[in-house]
Amino acid sequence: MFFRSLLLICATSLLNLLTPAFGQTIDYDKLQEEISLLNDNNQNEKSLIKLEAIINDAESTAYDKYHAYLQKSLTYKQLYNYTAALTNLQNAYLEGQKSKHRIETETRILIERILIHYDLKNDKELLEAIKQVDPAQLHYVKKETLAFYICVLGQLEFKKDNLVAAEKYFDDGIKLLEQQNPKHLPVLYKAKIQLYTRLKNKQKAQEAFDKGFYYANKYGIDIYRITMLESMILYYVENDDYKHAYEVQKKVSEERRQYDAANRSGKLNQIEQELLQHRNLEESSNQKKITLLYVYVIILLLALIFALYKLNKANKQRRLSIEKELELLRFRLLKDANSTDTQENPPLSKSIETSKLKPRHLKIIELVREGKTNKEIASDLFISDNTVKYHLKTIYDILEVNSRSELM
Repeated sequence: MFFRSLLLICATSLLNLLTPAFGQTIDYDKLQEEISLLNDNNQNEKSLIKLEAIINDAESTAYDKYHAYLQKSLTYKQLYNYTAALTNLQNAYLEGQKSKHRIETETRILIERILIHYDLKNDKELLEAIKQVDPAQLHYVKKETLAFYICVLGQLEFKKDNLVAAEKYFDDGIKLLEQQNPKHLPVLYKAKIQLYTRLKNKQKAQEAFDKGFYYANKYGIDIYRITMLESMILYYVENDDYKHAYEVQKKVSEERRQYDAANRSGKLNQIEQELLQHRNLEESSNQKKITLLYVYVIILLLALIFALYKLNKANKQRRLSIEKELELLRFRLLKDANSTDTQENPPLSKSIETSKLKPRHLKIIELVREGKTNKEIASDLFISDNTVKYHLKTIYDILEVNSRSELM
């Protein structure tokens, strides 16, 4: 029972050590919605902690980590930390290369890079990236992200003064967002404010502002409310309405102070450093646990080997003892079988020629007929086993017998 329990413990320990982890199931659309909602409510720290948990989970697949890094990039982008956004986008690309969704991940990351280059006004990198876009692969891109990409294309036409084409792009983007995610409509209406400001169409510019500001307030997204107000500042300046421009600028300054993007981005970097430190400590602790587990298993195996050795030795001794007992029993049975003939057999000294046997020989014969073994005879006569064997050989030769049973 003990050895069975020991084997069970060893097997269980090895199984726990060697059992592979299976990938967890993540609803990527739900994850994006959750992170987006947290960011919209200025809870970027919670977003980061949740995403870091996925990235550092041993059960996360490369595709899981790709999505987590992608959402981290969008979190930093919303706080205007484009360096961190691009770093996480690169991490997302590397994880995507390890997955079975390379075309999808490459396409989505390319579009996100285009949007960041546009925000940073990196015109050269922007145009080079747009050349790499394969329209046949755009179905991999989320509708709201596609709307932002269309907005960028419209802005490029706007810079070329192709205002009709630009307006067409903006309207297409608005249609996509109305169907998919209206909370991002301020992005497109901001672009339309610029367009109508260029066209000197005050009515349409005001309508675009009212709609964009309405959606920013409806969904409570501070950054969109700020960008809409900033667009109106430019609108008023273009129309030499500095009084309204100044009033809106005061609102923007207050909104910016409350939003505090730079400070919150710094907090995110600090949280990320703390999470990294915690992860390193956890990995070190896990490594120690694994090492201890290896030592534990080795000790159990050595104990098992030693126990099996002792068991084998005990079994061997037991077998020898049984064989000895059987040998003794055989002699006793032979003695009992011949006891009935005792009356018919004359004393040894009268039935054989004793002149050839020495007194010691006669004593040994007497002890043999009593059923004693060589060892017992040696003990009775205070001689060695080998001496008994030597005397028996001499007795066999004199009496011309070949075995103990014949002698008896």
